[in-house]
Amino acid sequence: MLKEGELLTSESGVQVTVGKVLGTGTQGAVHEGRTGDGHAVAIKWYQPAFQQQDLRDSITLLVQQKAPSTHFLWPTDIVTKGSHFGYVMPLRPPNYAGLTKVLNRKVSIRPRELVRAGRHMVAAFKALQAKGLFYCDISDNNLFVNPDTGDILICDNDNVGSSRGSTRVLGTPRFMAPEIVRGEKRPSALTDSFSMAVLLFLLLMNDHPLQGQAEAKIHAFDAAAMRKIYGTDPIFIFDPVNKNNRPVPGIHDNAPIFWGLYPPAIREIFTRVFTEGIHEPGGRPSFGEWEAALAATEDVVVNCYQCNRENFYQTCDATHTCWGCQARLQIPMKLVIDGRRVVILNDDTKLYSHHLTKRGTVTMSDPPQAEVAKHPTRGFLGLKNLSATQWYMSSASGAAARVIEPGQSIKLAPGTHLDFGTISATVEA
Repeated sequence: MLKEGELLTSESGVQVTVGKVLGTGTQGAVHEGRTGDGHAVAIKWYQPAFQQQDLRDSITLLVQQKAPSTHFLWPTDIVTKGSHFGYVMPLRPPNYAGLTKVLNRKVSIRPRELVRAGRHMVAAFKALQAKGLFYCDISDNNLFVNPDTGDILICDNDNVGSSRGSTRVLGTPRFMAPEIVRGEKRPSALTDSFSMAVLLFLLLMNDHPLQGQAEAKIHAFDAAAMRKIYGTDPIFIFDPVNKNNRPVPGIHDNAPIFWGLYPPAIREIFTRVFTEGIHEPGGRPSFGEWEAALAATEDVVVNCYQCNRENFYQTCDATHTCWGCQARLQIPMKLVIDGRRVVILNDDTKLYSHHLTKRGTVTMSDPPQAEVAKHPTRGFLGLKNLSATQWYMSSASGAAARVIEPGQSIKLAPGTHLDFGTISATVEA
């Protein structure tokens, strides 16, 4: 293994000095490293049992492919010592916490950032599959979250496979698609889709979607038990028809609480993937459907004015009480787009292309096209046009429509009607 202070030379000719050990695992150890120009990196070095040519060839291909997005701590170079090898990757910043710490409540994170982390996750795996690749081993051990922003980083990318070659790992049992658990399939884009859904459910609900009464009845959770729960007889804990695997109070306490807090778009997409999608891989939601559901959820965040906890506005809930302190929520004005999509107009709300056009795709990297801002002296909320196109506004009083030029703002008031060109919206109380 490597020693602190050793000097390695990469295949691209860069010298890297080995630093302290950051972590160890089955395959090897990850060290801090520093390049000759002082740039901090990480080095993953493999145990002798994993010093295999096919692994080296696979990582070499990943280095050549380049990272699908900035969310991946992707191999950037190969380093060697004699006949042994490892790889260089970006160093994870210290403000990113492992998802296991988030789930164990060792790190505080608000609901909006949890949803945003889910959106970043979907965007990352979408970018991966766009390069003809799939992850193979999606799990809570491979995801890091910035609790302040919801940004994510994905590690252990040496597990990434391609349809053009054989995969080296099958995955982590409780995240595997049922068809892999049963030994019928190898990892693929469709099995990654299922594993991603499990990770999303864990992120948002802090419980496993298939662990309920059936799991609680098992005294020895061995390989045979895991095969039953995750492979041969998987039942969603909130299956609307089959109620034989509901969460058990005192064991599975998180999911029953959080399930009701999220709006229908989230509950519906999880229900689909863990009912129809369990048995029919082709019926699993697309990346676009996940993006739309998560974006719509982020659109309806409401802060409790009593305890400042974040809630999700739901049109089907007439009580609108805070899940934390039970105070009645003061719902801000809402923008109802195209007669159906609701966006809560908080004082920091931003609108994007997927809000103001009929474009179906939701892209997190898009610049905002409008933003809510408080008037500096008079205190009311306004909506500023950040786009390059004109809007048209008419008020509830019936006055003639006026043009809102790029850079201009309008006062938000109930009954205001906005025409963005291809789509229209109305401000409601």
